[in-house]
Order: sequence, then C-alpha cells, then structure tokens
Amino acid sequence: NDERLAVLNTESADWARPRRLNLVLGMVAETNARAAVTRGAYEEAYTYLSALTPPGVLPPFFPYFHRVFLDLVEACVRTGRIAEARAHVMAGRQARMDAISSHHALILAGSAALATEDESADRLFQHALELPQAEQWPFEQARIQLAYGQWLRRRHDRSRARIHLSRALTTFRCLKTEPWAKRAAEELRANGVAQGVDLADGRSALTAHELRIAELAAQGMTNKEIGRQLHLSPRTVGAHLYKIFPKLGVASRRALRDALAGEPESR
Repeated sequence: NDERLAVLNTESADWARPRRLNLVLGMVAETNARAAVTRGAYEEAYTYLSALTPPGVLPPFFPYFHRVFLDLVEACVRTGRIAEARAHVMAGRQARMDAISSHHALILAGSAALATEDESADRLFQHALELPQAEQWPFEQARIQLAYGQWLRRRHDRSRARIHLSRALTTFRCLKTEPWAKRAAEELRANGVAQGVDLADGRSALTAHELRIAELAAQGMTNKEIGRQLHLSPRTVGAHLYKIFPKLGVASRRALRDALAGEPESR
C-alpha cells in the first residue's frame, strides 16, 4: 500500500529529523527506495539510494550497505548509469564483500551480472545462481532469476528465459511478493507464455546446479563433457541426471530439450 507507506515514512522522518536520528532517517530512505524499485520507478529509487550510499562508495558507518547494494546497481543500470553500476560492483569486490557471508556473495554476484552488458553476463548470471548457498536467500535469488530471464528474452533465447522467469514467478508467489510476481508474469507473457498457464512445473523443482546440468545435457553434451565444464566427475553428473529426469517427468536425455522448453515429451 504505497499511500500508507508514504504516510508512515513521513511521520517517521518528521519524528527522527529534529532528534538527529540518522539511523531512522536512513531506514526511511531505504524503505522508500525499495518501494520505488518494486514499482519500477528507478529514477526515484536512484535518488534515494545514491544519497544513502553513492555509487562506487561503501560508507564506513553503514553496516547494512548490502541491503541496498543490488537495488542501487539495478537502479543505475535501468536509468542508463552503467559506469556507476560497475563502479559500485568494483567497490564491493575491493571490500571482499563475497567473503562476509553467503548473502553478501549472492548480492555481489547478481549485481556483477546486472552491470554487464556484453555476452559474458550469461556466465555471470549462471555463476550467481550456482553459488552453494544461493537458495538460502530466495528473494534475492528470484530477483536474479528475473533479471537473467529478462536478459535472455532480449536475446531471443525464449526457452531458457522461460525457465528462469518461471522459477522467479514461483518463488515470488511463495513469498507473497505480489508486485514482483506480477512483473515476472508480465515478462513470461512477453516471452510467449499465455496468461493463466500453470508454471509450477518440474523445472521449478530443480536447483540452479541441476538446471545447468540439464541444459548442457539437452544440448547433446556427454557426462564427461559436462563434468569437464562444471568441474565434476562423469559419475557425479550421472547421479544428478538420475534425480533430474523424474523431476522433469522424462525418461531419456532426448526428451530433456522439450521438457526444458515446456513442451510435452513425445510418446
């Protein structure tokens, strides 16, 4: 409820300002920024966020900088401030942000992918989603999946875009973050998925790691080739595929491609 939020934030700021409670004022700005990002009002979000933490700078007395890190990078990217987005990612890398916690690591990796315009973004998005503890942070993971799906859709990779957008939508619905679920659903419709289609299929049960293995197998790669690319033994790849097949409702590698594209397996 944007109107109710605006009233509460105004009351909080009016109370905190004469008392010089900068922590409360910072929380108000953070809340306003998050609401703006959720609405897709990125210029407004940038105004709030850059006042909290200028792009390329991690303020020394702002211990919760990571909570607005992804928001600021996305606001920069969506408003054409790519250089500022990259500067902020570089600041995070120089601060060894990824060594602080798995949450920080996921946010930094996702931000790095968002701030990349060339084809290397594909690898960076995959890296972020394959981080060992990424699933512990479902909201951030889903935001990265949404951004990855948008990136793939713009490159007309509809099959892979649908996979990541579907996973994002499922998570947003589970978390009851309706504005984000609506955005993911809109992206899916733009990708050619009819409104009302049930997207909670077997692909949503795959981990990011399993999804990547399935994608490579669907491309015709052998277990040995997949293992070489992902630094796994062929036996480990086979064990993963053994779990992947029933999740997707298929019985062979040949059917993987259609399953990942959301089409029924031929009988």
